[in-house]
Amino acid sequence: MRQNLKSLALVLLVTVVVLNLFMFGLLSYTLNASYQRTIDQVRTNVTNLALMMDHSITGAAREIVLVVEELQYYLDRELAAGRQLPPEELRQLVRDREGWIGHIARLHISDADGLVMSAPPEYRERLGFAQLDAFHQLRENPDLEQVITHLVRSPISEDWVLVCLRRYNLPDGRFGGVVAAAVDASYFVGLLSDLDLGPHGIALIRDLDRRLVARHPPLDAPPGQTGAIGGSRELTALMDAGVATGLFYSQGTADGIPRTDAFRRLEQLPVVVVAGLGEADYMAIWRHDRNKAIGLGLLFFLVTTLGAQLLWRQVRTSYRANRRSRMLLQHASDGIHILDEYGRLLEASDSFYRMLGYRPAGPIRPLVENWDAWHSPQEIRSLVRGTLRYQRGRIFESRFRHRDGHDFPVEVTSVPLEIDGQPLVFNAARDITERKKVEEELRIAARAFESQVGMLITDADLRILRCNEAFSRITGYQLQDIVGRKPSLLQSGRHDKSFYEAMWHGLNTQGSWQGEIWNKRKNGEVYPQLLSIGTVRNEAGETTHYVASLSDISARKATEEQMRTLAFYDSLTKLPNRRLFLERLEHAYAAVQRLHTFGALLVVDLDNFKTLNDTEGHTAGDLLLEQVANRLVACVPHQEAVARLGGDEFVVLLDNLSADQVEAARQAEKVAQDALAALSRPYQLDQAEYRGSASIGITLFGSGESQSAAEVLRNAHLAMSQAKISGSSGWCFFDTSMPEQVRERSEIDAGLRIALEQDQFVLHYQPQVDDDGRILGAEALVRWLHPQQGMISPGRFVPIAEQNGLILPLGNWVLWAACRQLAHWADDPRLAHLTLAVNVSANQLAQADFVDRVLAALTETGAPAKRLKLELTESALAQEIESVIDKMNQLKEHGVSFSLDDFGTGYSSLNYLNRLPLDQLKIDQSFVQGMLQDTNSAEIAQMIVLLAERMGLSVLAEGVETPDQQVALQKRGCHQFQGYLFGRPMPVEEFERMLLGRD
Repeated sequence: MRQNLKSLALVLLVTVVVLNLFMFGLLSYTLNASYQRTIDQVRTNVTNLALMMDHSITGAAREIVLVVEELQYYLDRELAAGRQLPPEELRQLVRDREGWIGHIARLHISDADGLVMSAPPEYRERLGFAQLDAFHQLRENPDLEQVITHLVRSPISEDWVLVCLRRYNLPDGRFGGVVAAAVDASYFVGLLSDLDLGPHGIALIRDLDRRLVARHPPLDAPPGQTGAIGGSRELTALMDAGVATGLFYSQGTADGIPRTDAFRRLEQLPVVVVAGLGEADYMAIWRHDRNKAIGLGLLFFLVTTLGAQLLWRQVRTSYRANRRSRMLLQHASDGIHILDEYGRLLEASDSFYRMLGYRPAGPIRPLVENWDAWHSPQEIRSLVRGTLRYQRGRIFESRFRHRDGHDFPVEVTSVPLEIDGQPLVFNAARDITERKKVEEELRIAARAFESQVGMLITDADLRILRCNEAFSRITGYQLQDIVGRKPSLLQSGRHDKSFYEAMWHGLNTQGSWQGEIWNKRKNGEVYPQLLSIGTVRNEAGETTHYVASLSDISARKATEEQMRTLAFYDSLTKLPNRRLFLERLEHAYAAVQRLHTFGALLVVDLDNFKTLNDTEGHTAGDLLLEQVANRLVACVPHQEAVARLGGDEFVVLLDNLSADQVEAARQAEKVAQDALAALSRPYQLDQAEYRGSASIGITLFGSGESQSAAEVLRNAHLAMSQAKISGSSGWCFFDTSMPEQVRERSEIDAGLRIALEQDQFVLHYQPQVDDDGRILGAEALVRWLHPQQGMISPGRFVPIAEQNGLILPLGNWVLWAACRQLAHWADDPRLAHLTLAVNVSANQLAQADFVDRVLAALTETGAPAKRLKLELTESALAQEIESVIDKMNQLKEHGVSFSLDDFGTGYSSLNYLNRLPLDQLKIDQSFVQGMLQDTNSAEIAQMIVLLAERMGLSVLAEGVETPDQQVALQKRGCHQFQGYLFGRPMPVEEFERMLLGRD
């Protein structure tokens, strides 16, 4: 045993050393990986910061260049027209454009000698750009249009500036002067100050001569002054190498702070931007983690060392305890016996020998089957092997055979153990003869009394003698709580005196009573109970006891109530459902008829509920419906006035309103306003806040009118539909014209399908002309030629087609009809030059086979693709822009052209606009019709023309109705028009006569 202790001590020592080596290796690997992640993250961060600086400065530069170009374009155009621009007009022109970019740069216009013409007369001779090399470059090189200087002293204010100069020419092509925009270096300081750089970060801008343009945070030293030439060795090397972007680590900085930096050379300006993060900032967390890791390693070493010491003490203690246990074995009260894996007796206590009738340590046959009278030898070996195999103790009953031949019951506790490497089974046997006798007696008594039904026994004076476990489980009272007391303590108080008199009359006359009763549990809860009471009489017929059996029928009652709730109430909101609501509406209608008053019915429908379900899931939708139900209930006099008809539709029933119709309407309107206000408050859906709205339809009923409940509900639904059409978060009263509007809408909806089947649609053509009135093409506009109603305007049927999905077959019909017309014109030399514009809806463009449909129409009709122009609206570009661009590029490859309709009224991104393969922009008619009265409309039209020219696109103005509008557009550079001034939409025969007549 002592040798085993020495081996165990060596194993413990080796284990502690190996564990600590593994722990320190793991911590080292983790710290190294964390260090690499930190370095990678800071490089990504400084790269992103430099990119943000690039985007911010480049955006400002683009604004400046656009304004300078616009001024140069204006000067070239006016000088070419022979106009001489006086200084006052030039100053006004500069002031107007500085209103656009005054926060960025100052604008100047100089003559050919560099003198600033836009300055006041008293300063004009002293201000100029002749000393700038960039000015001489532009004057001497006619092919050079624009130059942006490095950081220079302003010739105007002596401040450090970057100057953008653009050449403009005299009518004969000679150099006329420059348009200049000077950007103060202080502007760039403002851009840098918004960056989050940390306590030791830096952001700076240097021109290509390494002059400092701006620095944040500022440095109160010569290297930190604007215009100072400098920069770290690493930055200088990268700039000299001519690379566009780079990362570097700098220690020799002006303020002595080590940093990781990123730089970018800007395309729009002759500068580089640098963003850096201080090493002390981004390494602070890693160094803190390193210190924690060292502490953790030391703690692990201390814990393992201490644990090994404690374990060693435990082993030594166990060794001593084993010696003591061998002594206790001989004095145990139970029959202790130890078996080997074959079931042979190795050692036993004195009590075991006495249990079997032998002298302690006397001769006994060693195998278990010699004294176990219950198990066969195979079963005994199976028990022993199972205990050793699964290393799990077990307790089982058996019968031992006494030396004199009788057997007796025992309870054996069997536990596996190992001594000196040998697997053994430790058994403790206890004689349970007396316990078995007691258990048998109790089993017989309990079988007669215990059941799932509560039992209560009283004497003749109603004093409680006994109760079973089922009674305690049902009532909560234990036997010691109620012995000697009377059953009246269970009474709930719900039954009157007559109820108990009838009970006792049945007991006294018939000897028993059974029925349902409400009793009270120990905790005060009142519950329904099925109770049976019987009397026990002696031989003389005298009552000696009462025996009561009782059952808790709460579950049955709850099931009955649940069935009623499922039948009449909504399971989610617990509000009345459609079935119960219609019954209440019938009663309310009869009541107001009888009292000659008015009632009101409000149908509440949530706006955009389907969108919430589709995006956030039905769980969020259910949460919203529960909160809506609670808010509606809070807006009405009683909860029963609100019901849920289904989905996101609720109804509010108001009865017993005023007998005056106007006052009743005011009362209903007040409830509707309260409900809309309540439903517009924010909702909390799990962790997200949601804002919703609703539409409410209201109808009055009663006071002599003859209507059914179904008609009242239908009228409220019609009013709700009208409220939705009028806009979200509104309410609307029912009026008698609504059924006619619904009927008309339904007729159009049904008629559209028939119109498509019977080819009732026709195309009208509106001319598109140039400056001289020559017809260049037309826009194809669909009309519905109804056999009974005549010509129906698109404004009546196109919105309905958008809603019911028929816009797809209708749009396909328009495309094919237009292609057939183009093919017809292509055969006539007088008409072959015409283009035809066809409107394409967002739904059509979203179809996966849109390109195939267009190409099929062109191929099968023989129409020339280069004469087909598809007009898109900005709403068609709102989603899946990448897919739209791909489809447009595919059609462009076949010659189809594209026009962006109603430009300026939506929210097109200029970034996407630059990528779209467009051929034409159409100025929306709202700007055209307002440009003579509204300067903003005129300016927008001007900017659209300039933007189109820069992008190489043509411009067409639609909605031109007067010659003055045409002249104003021509002055701003627009030379294609469409509108009533040149012709209304007309049948193709009239359009062709108009065209050929002009020719």
